Amino acid sequence: MKLWKFILLVIGLAGLGVAAVLGINFLVLPQLIHQNKVVTMPDIRGMTVTGAQSKLKVHHLQVVVGRQVSHPSIPEGMILDQIPAPEKGIRGGRKVMVITSSGPPAGSLPDLTGLSLRQAEITLQRENYRLGRVLHLRRPGVTEPVVDFQSPDPGLELFKGAVVDLVVAEPTAAELMRMPDLRGSPLYRARQIITAAGFVLAPVAYERTDKMPPNLVMEQEPPAGKRIPKGERLELVASSR
Repeated sequence: MKLWKFILLVIGLAGLGVAAVLGINFLVLPQLIHQNKVVTMPDIRGMTVTGAQSKLKVHHLQVVVGRQVSHPSIPEGMILDQIPAPEKGIRGGRKVMVITSSGPPAGSLPDLTGLSLRQAEITLQRENYRLGRVLHLRRPGVTEPVVDFQSPDPGLELFKGAVVDLVVAEPTAAELMRMPDLRGSPLYRARQIITAAGFVLAPVAYERTDKMPPNLVMEQEPPAGKRIPKGERLELVASSR
């Protein structure tokens, strides 16, 4: 057989093969599918792709993943939506397109240290994180409650919706001291006692009297014996002529 005849024979056979494939795809398969029954599309949302394939197998339906989108609460791989929609009619042998979740979007966890608890809570809400446990600890040198520690650590790439635990440092409890009885004491001595005890003396009020010498303590507030925090403001009334 001459070479050119052989080449023509190969080309002819290849053309017949292509024609056969196209005929099967566009003529035979549609006829076969058309013969399948129309079924009601089940609701496969919230299922995994594998679970959906098992459920649809009985109806000779195939699951095809179209795309993935992030979702703040639905885990990765779960079906978010489907085409056709649930309860719609579909003929057996067709393909069902699904959209799956890629999980919550991730972000860098903000640094909450140094913020008040309210500020930290607002920041977490703004960044779509959730406030978890809050532990309160008293620490020396702290003047107002602030976030001292957070878990997970700041800057960590974390899925949105994740829980963040906080430790809030609070001022130590003020030391309580018993108020001394200053009545009848010289004013200079009362000032010494007040300063040594860590109290704050308010401007002294004077009251004229002939019953005692001048510059003696006549009255005090808070009264003697009362337990008050260190740094409390005290008021005295002293005698004068």
